[in-house]
Order: sequence, then C-alpha cells, then structure tokens
Amino acid sequence: MRGALGISAAVFVASLVGLSSRHAFSVSFWPANAILVGLLLRDRSLHNAPAWLGALLGYMAADLVFGRTLSLAAFFAATNVVGAFTATILLRRLDSRDLALRRVHSVIRILACLIPACFAAAICGALLVRVQFHGSMSQALMTWPASELVNYLIMLPAMLTVGWKDIARRISQSNSINSIGKLGTAVFLIVSCAAATIFDGPGSIIFPLPGLLLCALVYSLPVTALLSMFVGTAFLMMLGLGVIDMGQNMAIPYMVVSVRIAVAFLVMVPLTISSAMAVRDDLLGELRKAADHDGLTGLLNRRAFEQRLDTQLAVPLRQGSSLLILWIDIDFFKSINDRHGHPAGDAVLQAFAATARSCCRANDFVGRLGGEEFALVAQVSSADDAQEIANRLREAFAAQTLIWEGAAIRATVSIGACYLNCVHQDMATLIRDLDTALYDAKRNGRNRIEWLEQDISRRDWAIGPRLARA
Repeated sequence: MRGALGISAAVFVASLVGLSSRHAFSVSFWPANAILVGLLLRDRSLHNAPAWLGALLGYMAADLVFGRTLSLAAFFAATNVVGAFTATILLRRLDSRDLALRRVHSVIRILACLIPACFAAAICGALLVRVQFHGSMSQALMTWPASELVNYLIMLPAMLTVGWKDIARRISQSNSINSIGKLGTAVFLIVSCAAATIFDGPGSIIFPLPGLLLCALVYSLPVTALLSMFVGTAFLMMLGLGVIDMGQNMAIPYMVVSVRIAVAFLVMVPLTISSAMAVRDDLLGELRKAADHDGLTGLLNRRAFEQRLDTQLAVPLRQGSSLLILWIDIDFFKSINDRHGHPAGDAVLQAFAATARSCCRANDFVGRLGGEEFALVAQVSSADDAQEIANRLREAFAAQTLIWEGAAIRATVSIGACYLNCVHQDMATLIRDLDTALYDAKRNGRNRIEWLEQDISRRDWAIGPRLARA
C-alpha cells in the first residue's frame, strides 16, 4: 500500500508539471510516464495491481485539478497507463545491464522497447481525440508517438542510471585537475545552450550537441544522463514558451513530429556514446582486476600487492596510526596436496583467503604471493592492536575444519610479522627480513608468529622479543 501511494503521488506531481506546459501542446513536456516506468523498473516489487491503480488515480487527480471532466480525465489516464504498462512489460524483459546502459547496444534495445509502447499509447490517444474532440485520428497517430518517445528518452535514462550516493562519491573523489576539466565542460554546455536561444532557427536545436558529446566523454554515464535530461527538458519548455523560435509553423503536424524527433536524437546521441564509454570502462576494470588479482583466491597477486605496499610505505603515517605487515605461509601444505590431492589444496587456499579477508578492515589489503604464501597489511592504532589482529588471524584459521570428500582437513599458518610505527623506505630489506622471520617461525615449531623489532636509531631490523611471540 505504501508503494502504491508513493507511485500515485509521484505520478500526480509529474502530471502537474506536464499539464503546466500545455500552453504549447505541440511541444509539451510530459515526464509522468517515464517517471512511472523508471520507478517500476528500479523497484520491481512495485509492479503490481495496486501500484497501477495508484498511477491511474494520480493521472486522473492531476487532470481534475486542471479542470478536466471526469470522463476526459479517465480517458487520458487510461491512455497513459496503457503506454506505460506496455513499456514496462517490454523493458522488464531486457538484461539488467541494458537497463543500466552498460552494454554496447543498450540504448538501441531500450529504444526498440519504447517504440511499440509509444504506438500503443498513440492508438488509445487517437481514439481519445476522435471520441472526445472529434479530431483527426491520423494526425494523432502521427504526433502522439513522437511526443511519447522524446519524453521517454529525456527522462528514463536518468531514472534508470542515476544514484545520488554514487554521484556524491565521485564528486568527493575528484582531484583538482579533473574538477577543472569537468567545470570547463559544464561551462561549455551552458554557453552552447545559451547560443541556441540567441541564434534562432531550425538548426538551433543542434547547438548543445557538441557540449553534450563532450559531457559523454568527460562525465560518468549517470551524470551525462542527468545533464541530457536537463537539456532536453529545457529545450521542450523553451520551444513551448517561444524562447527558441524555430521559424516554422508549429501547428503543422509533420513539423511537430520533426521537432520532437530532433530533441529525441539530441539526447540519444550523447547517451549512446556515454553508454559505450561506460562499457569500455567496465571492460578495462575487469582487465585491471584480472591483472592484479589471483584467479584462485581473488586476492591481490604478488605484483599488485608489492605495488600497494610500496605506495603505503611511501606515505607518511598519520598521527596515532601504524602499520601491521604479516608474511604468512600455510604449514605442511605439500602434505595436504599429497594426501588429499591438489583440489583439496586449492580449497584450503580459498579457505585461508576468506579468513584473511574477514580479518581485514576498510583500508587493509591482503595478497597471495605465490603457492601457499600470503601477506597482509593492516592499519593499526597500537602494538597491542597489531598483536591482536595477527593472533586472531592465526587462531581463526587453526580453528577451521575443512571437510573434503569425507576427510577432515585442518591446517595452521606460520607468520613473520612487523609492527611499523615510522616510515621505512627500503621495502626490499623489509620483505627480506619478513621472509627470515617467517622461516624462523617454521623452524621454531610452526603455528606461531615471529615479530621483527625495529631499531629506530639505525633504521634496521632484527628478530626480537619487543612484542610477545605467539
């Protein structure tokens, strides 16, 4: 019921916005249908009879507020519901990546679903025009689909792709150079839109296209969809208000269709390019992940781990912050492979990877160095905190029992550990000493931790008892 009331309220408000632009019926802006379809696609649990009834009542209530008769309001509402229902049914059949515009031909697939929905609404609209206004059904069949299509293309991509938290995160992560470039792009888009109002004529609709294309190359897909929505909405409103003079008689049906299709392609072209850029970025992200991560465990591989460690060591530690570095080896791993087979060994490696990830916090990272060797870097607040994390990891893995083909497999780890409370520049020396500590842990009985002690005055390391051994 709450969902149905929310749908009804959204449709009512969006319909009021659309009805307020009916001063120029030929280019009026009607966002209600696209908003309804977008809400139903984003939350598929809303696709039910109460929600559609709520949408119908929302349409009717807005028409009644604007003085239409009950029968006319019901006819318009039914027409909108038929078009939106058809669009929803067809779009729900698409892959979720298409709805997020994350496939190469996503925009084309969405367009292919919207065209039948637009004609379904047009057929109902033609009947409405004939019955209620005694007008021309052929004219309605010509102009109505173009009106539906342009409003869907303006609103729906933003409804499907924009996540406000994601946009806020991207803005907060932008560096100053990127911010300047993005600001320049926004200024260029504003100037091109302003130029369209100064230089009247049929070609004025195309003026913002270079700015939108640049946005598609500079901004993320959700931001491009949002900017396209703003520009498309502004153009429909300015055409209706006469701010942009096309120099054409907008009472002629084919001229109306031409203008609507022009605005539709104005937003469709940058969305198509931005979608292709998003697909490219996703593929590059997958390639980077494959290059930086171990295929079996999903952890960082040795190269990526050492790069992150080198970067971490080059950054001065914050006040009250220290680093814990663990070099880890699974004890008697060869015997596990020999007794139970390599698939069982792989399962043990995956089990340890899951345990290590569970011990990591937001800024920590863990990697597989090769074979049964792993490493972990964690930000800690004190030596006691470092000791607690290292012991928790060792004890958690030792307590696990893996059942493999009816056999119980238990394993432990030996750890060479370092508590780093000052910057240590020589990563190669640090890794060598951690390796030494790791093998000392194995020689001293396994399932234990050997800690490095730092001599701050000489900036070198030795195996020592500064932290209690486990």
